[in-house]
Amino acid sequence: MFMENYRLDTMIGGRAQNVIPYPKLSDDDWQTWKAFLPVKSVLLSKKVLLNNTKIFLRTAYGIPLDLCQEMVRGAGHFEEIEIWRKRQIRKDPIAVGLTGSRERYLICRWGMHRLIPFATIKSRSGLYHMQNFGVMLITSEQFWLSTAAATIFGIAYIATW
Repeated sequence: MFMENYRLDTMIGGRAQNVIPYPKLSDDDWQTWKAFLPVKSVLLSKKVLLNNTKIFLRTAYGIPLDLCQEMVRGAGHFEEIEIWRKRQIRKDPIAVGLTGSRERYLICRWGMHRLIPFATIKSRSGLYHMQNFGVMLITSEQFWLSTAAATIFGIAYIATW
């Protein structure tokens, strides 16, 4: 299991340098992460994180114990924590903390295989956007209805000849 914890060292000379000890996600970085990991699989409220044991979180959501501990530590800073992943179950998920003003912070990331560096993910962002668009298109009911309608009109047009 490969894990990355993004908690920042917030103490300098005994004073906190940042209120939230995790890196804030810019809008551009969030769009890249969302293209890479398009499925929001879990939404945990502060209440759920603070009132349940780490064993419960591990069993119910498949989150490694070390990361459950980090998410519980981060729960004091966030209203909700989201788990985003790929379409394959439990594939390279990330935990993202949401503040009351809906700002996003990266808490941690984990996976069974070596994690892809964010710079590589960012350079391939366009490919992930196209892949997600293709999957959304194929699974869209409107796409199939419009394709069927176009086919019927095409057959009717050809039959009138």
